[in-house]
Amino acid sequence: MTNSLYNSNFSFYQNANADASSIKGNFLIRKNEYQIIIDDIRQNQKQKSTQHYLLLGRRGSGKSTLLRRLQVEIDSDKKLDELYIAINPAEEQANIYRLSDLLEEIIKELECRGIEVGEYEFHEDTGAYIRQLFSMIHSALETKEKKLILLLDNIDRIFENVGVDAHLLREDLLNYGDIKIIGGSTRLTEHFWKYDKPFYEFFRVLELKPLTSEEVKTLLLNWSERLNLPQIKEFVTNKPGQLETIRLLTDGLPRTLQFFVNILLTRAPETGYEYLKLIMDNMTPLYQERLNILPPAQRKIVLQMAFIWEAAGAGDIAIGTRMVNNVVSAQLKQLAEKGIVEKIDTGGRNHLYRLAERFFNLWLIFTQGSPREKRKAKYLTVFLENFYDSGELRKLAEEHLTAMKDGDMEANKAALLTKAYSQSRYISIMLRESLIAQTLLLPGVHEDLKKQLPASLNDILRDVMHYSHRGAWKKALELAENLEQDGGFKDFLIGTTYLIKKDAKKAEPYLLSAYEKGIAGIAGVIAQLYLLLGRLDLAEKYIQRALEEGEGNPNTYFLYILIHYYQNKARQEMLVMIKHKVKEMPTSKLLSLLPVIKVWNADFQGLESDLKGLVKNRNSMFSETLLHMLIHHQARLVNKLFSEDKFGEQLTDELLPFYYVTQLLVTEDIKKKNLSMPPELIQPVAVILRQVKIGQELFYKKD
Repeated sequence: MTNSLYNSNFSFYQNANADASSIKGNFLIRKNEYQIIIDDIRQNQKQKSTQHYLLLGRRGSGKSTLLRRLQVEIDSDKKLDELYIAINPAEEQANIYRLSDLLEEIIKELECRGIEVGEYEFHEDTGAYIRQLFSMIHSALETKEKKLILLLDNIDRIFENVGVDAHLLREDLLNYGDIKIIGGSTRLTEHFWKYDKPFYEFFRVLELKPLTSEEVKTLLLNWSERLNLPQIKEFVTNKPGQLETIRLLTDGLPRTLQFFVNILLTRAPETGYEYLKLIMDNMTPLYQERLNILPPAQRKIVLQMAFIWEAAGAGDIAIGTRMVNNVVSAQLKQLAEKGIVEKIDTGGRNHLYRLAERFFNLWLIFTQGSPREKRKAKYLTVFLENFYDSGELRKLAEEHLTAMKDGDMEANKAALLTKAYSQSRYISIMLRESLIAQTLLLPGVHEDLKKQLPASLNDILRDVMHYSHRGAWKKALELAENLEQDGGFKDFLIGTTYLIKKDAKKAEPYLLSAYEKGIAGIAGVIAQLYLLLGRLDLAEKYIQRALEEGEGNPNTYFLYILIHYYQNKARQEMLVMIKHKVKEMPTSKLLSLLPVIKVWNADFQGLESDLKGLVKNRNSMFSETLLHMLIHHQARLVNKLFSEDKFGEQLTDELLPFYYVTQLLVTEDIKKKNLSMPPELIQPVAVILRQVKIGQELFYKKD
């Protein structure tokens, strides 16, 4: 990416090189931390004991700018300048390999400030050499009656280089009060928290936390005024939602925030995809370094967390990384200390963890994921849903559909954007379907991208029904719940799955919600739900609605007649209806119900023939028909079926419990029949007998 893409007024990395007036004028955040340190410097000028500070924050959080601001204040304030010398070495300190290197740098800087230190000679006794350098520095400071404030960015790297000489540094800082260290670090290394290390609890830690909404707004408005860029103010004023989204995605890091705003100023990409890709490209150096400095185990954990996206427990992360649980927990603790991972306290023992900066999470998915992981991750959808409000996103999706219809978009790019838009919860089900269908019509779409497109609603419905009827409830519910749009169709899928499972209580709220959201053709399903729940009044209400709304299919009429049957009302009307409907639409359900409604009306004409027809055609609901024949005192007629020469033996084998129930109802010597019954049939026979008794109480209750 060339520099021409950037607004020349922005400086992304080298704030330390800005002039003093710019540093003062632009210092709008981290004021609280600045005030704590500068007040301490002013109030403890004569004291021998010294408080040292560690500024803890991720790359781009403002550590270097804060250190530079402290230096400017010390240099420009007359009282402070009389008492202190502020030294702020180069940020990377590539030449500092040992403690003696740091001390030599200090001496060089003092000499440049006109403070004579004197000549020193290197010798192989490291301890003696370091003490000699310290002695010369203290003498020079005492001569000038000044104290040294050492501003060390990336102090963690210096401490790693100092190594075994760290105790000499601590020893000197404790014995002399004329050197004050204010360091910046991206991580809280063991030098600062491990009890057996020289600098355990030696520094007061000030964490540079994410910017608040007000701080971000203040910062951007200042940029707008100072750089004469009114479009920034316009963005802050007119796009508060996008501004807050940017803050959340960047976790309030000033440098990452600059990238977002800078690209807004310099580019006008046609879609969120180009915008996202451009930011990704420009953030790569910063994020690549953040990833590469991690040990291999932590890098693996961070990548796994990125692909999970949601907050996850240590156990889930351990499964994904194939690492031991307690090892993952220990690594997560260190990652949290570095500010890369955020710990979410659940109130119990098992906490949840996620990557603190969400845009870093997106970058990892976008750049580090395998094709399979990228297919699973909705990184573009996530970005679009966060960056645009719901209305804007719907408008973009509609414009995308129009562009595809007009042939104004390259096929593979169109497929990628369709994947993003169709997985958004903000668009309607119908728009989702139109996007997918139109994309599949485009010539030249790569097969891999076609496979990444979400399934159509018909495909989802087919699969949910397939798994439901196989009893694979978990899989069916997972498919239904994974539908991104929280509209009526999703509720319908979940509710129907529970209904097939015969869990009417769980099905009820979903199906009612789907109906209220305008899903057509489900009043009959709700009627079936209430029939299962025994709420016949509501079942009748919804089956009536189903007919009024045009659900004139065989199942609707079956339920309509069945609901009236169970309420034991409108007998003759139901008999007329079913005779008519059987002629019009002779389905297995209506045919199985016909003998029941006939016997309910004491209409025995052709009844035996109807029953034999059901047996001959192997009607799947014949056992239900037999049950109701027994309820209506037709045990002898049923027994004739079991005695029939052509199919009686086979029917007996298939419906053995019903055979024994029938024998008990028609045989005078019930005791003998009970004794001859196989023991494994005792319970199912008892269940059927109980159902017969309940049915007879309903239809033949005595006044």
